[in-house]
Amino acid sequence: MPPESSKLLVLVLRKIPIFKGLSPSQVKKILGLCMHKSYKMGSQVCRSNSPSDEMYILLSGALTVVTSEGIRVATILPVTTVGEMGVITGQPRSATVEVSKPSNIFVVRKDSFDAMLRDDGDVRAMVYKNIIDVLSGKLNNDNIRMRDYQLEKDRYESRLAVLERQLLRERLHCEVAVEMAAERGDMSIDEVTMQIDEQVGNLIPKILVVVDEADFCRSVKEALDGFTVVAAGDGREALAILAEEKLDLVITEILTPNIDGFALLENLRAQYPQLPVLAVSDNIDAEEVWTQDFDGYIDKPVRLAQLQELVEEKVVPRNKRGQ
Repeated sequence: MPPESSKLLVLVLRKIPIFKGLSPSQVKKILGLCMHKSYKMGSQVCRSNSPSDEMYILLSGALTVVTSEGIRVATILPVTTVGEMGVITGQPRSATVEVSKPSNIFVVRKDSFDAMLRDDGDVRAMVYKNIIDVLSGKLNNDNIRMRDYQLEKDRYESRLAVLERQLLRERLHCEVAVEMAAERGDMSIDEVTMQIDEQVGNLIPKILVVVDEADFCRSVKEALDGFTVVAAGDGREALAILAEEKLDLVITEILTPNIDGFALLENLRAQYPQLPVLAVSDNIDAEEVWTQDFDGYIDKPVRLAQLQELVEEKVVPRNKRGQ
């Protein structure tokens, strides 16, 4: 490695919290343990529950932390360490780390790092002190977040109690109104209720999900409880449904049988230009999707909170389209 590059890397590594306070010569020892690796987007750096036999120094790119349930909980940006706590404690990986942008990473093996710490007491003392400081900072931040969460939870619970009372009052009003309409008209209470349900159903936004995975479709229905969700197994079935029903949003996978997501989008833009369309995929580069005219992109594994926010943002009431 050229001397100038080595000096620059030493300066960079000294800014990483667990290496804080180390001298340039001590950081060079750590640098001597590093093996450079390049990772492509979509590859995995480490898997949940696997042995913590390496730690990583992210030099460029971006990584994503994914829980064992498939939930993306954090984005990691350079320059920082990944997996260092597991290397120190010997505990298995607590999460999977995936590459969200092409990344350059230094890999430090646990056995080599442990040997260096055994041989150099000064480095060992400083690294352990830094780890204690990092953990203390995380604990303090967690306590602050927990306090803020509890305050927000209390506020929401108070609002929910008010809303529940309002809903109860509205429901009682509706029940009285239905009974009065039945008494004064020529319809029974059941007929009046059915007619009201039909009218209310027409006001609820309707979403078409085009996917051939039953589990995914079920998850979307649960996440979008406030919407009417209609399912289609492929693009051809989706177009048939659109010919019969008025819809407010389409969520389609890219890789579907018969008519794929790209071809379906072309049909929708030609026939229903105001209808928003979201793409879902785990096999297609997001950049390729964004070259198309989709209104949004959802990567798999899907984060339900992100899905809910995007749907709320994109659904436009039918009576306001084109304004």
